[in-house]
Amino acid sequence: MKKLAIMLLIPALIVVMSGCGTSGPSPEQQTREAQQRSESERQQAEFRKGLPPVSNPGQGW
Repeated sequence: MKKLAIMLLIPALIVVMSGCGTSGPSPEQQTREAQQRSESERQQAEFRKGLPPVSNPGQGW
């Protein structure tokens, strides 16, 4: 009886431990981060459109 309990307990522990080891960001969090990135990129593009054109890029003063 003890052997049967151990044989059932070990695979259950392996499944539980492997599930805890692969905890990455949730799909909802990944979607939210992607939306924040795209919104940030959009805002940066709008900001750049408002800047005056540069006559000699990279030349400095």
